[in-house]
Amino acid sequence: MWDSWYVEDAGVHHAFYLKAPTSLGDPDLRHANARIGHSVSTDLTTWTTMPDALGAGADGDFDDLAVWTGSIVRSGDTWHLFYTGVEKRSRTRIQRIGHATSPDLIVWDRVSTVPIATADDRWYSTAAEAPEFDEPWRDPWVFRDDADGLWHMLITAREPRTDDAGAPGSVGHAVSGDLRNWAVTAPLSSASGFRQLEVLQVFEVEGRHVLVFCTAASDVMNEAIEARTATYTAPADGPLGPFQFDRAEPIKAPGIYAGRVLRNKAGDPVLLGFVEADAEGSFAGVICDPIVLGLTERGTLQPGSGRHPYQEGGE
Repeated sequence: MWDSWYVEDAGVHHAFYLKAPTSLGDPDLRHANARIGHSVSTDLTTWTTMPDALGAGADGDFDDLAVWTGSIVRSGDTWHLFYTGVEKRSRTRIQRIGHATSPDLIVWDRVSTVPIATADDRWYSTAAEAPEFDEPWRDPWVFRDDADGLWHMLITAREPRTDDAGAPGSVGHAVSGDLRNWAVTAPLSSASGFRQLEVLQVFEVEGRHVLVFCTAASDVMNEAIEARTATYTAPADGPLGPFQFDRAEPIKAPGIYAGRVLRNKAGDPVLLGFVEADAEGSFAGVICDPIVLGLTERGTLQPGSGRHPYQEGGE
């Protein structure tokens, strides 16, 4: 197990996550064999495994190799899963967004055999540029903005350039009025200071917005930012930014990657993410128990409870 995302329905938390068989041997092979698993819980700690939500598509489809990270929202009586699809032809390097629906979070049906959103070369790096078969467009995070009444999708993307000048990790953006027809628009960031911004999420706490993402230590290009392979948070002026990447910092929860922030029964923000390595340094592939977070004076999130629980030097 690795990347995960969550929804709550009638007091039950549903976890959706990427999974691959341990029989592969090498954990690096998991990305080309990923499917979406599903578990349920009432306390975010004890989980019951459900049938898998989604696997690879049919041969020739945009997701015929594997399905990757996404998010789920509800509109009326229908749940909508937006996910990343990767194809056999490019062996995961071309990524596109797919859509499936469900009445009950258990049985999912694809809306289309073609992607509902792809990178637009006016604003984003695509496979038309060097290197061939490289088109980052993944991890869709979907939410409705009450300010404009539209659905917004944040996407892990890259600015259209072939070098690291300006650190090209980008917050891709698409909008929809009905969750079925999407228009790709200009990115919500520029020169972020990171080579990539993975598993994006916007979370509101105490009336302030925070951008949650993850990245590897080697992908932190701004020397003023602490470089860790970790889940990061950065202050945001609103759900669509601007995002203050120069104030980003890793969540001091060592070894937790692709973290998501949600609320526990008490209403506290908590972090759930996958543990990258066990005590021996091998790939662990498990989701951590919830870690309570609090808002810092910087406008980021750190472990603790109550307002401003984190002090520099503590973990």
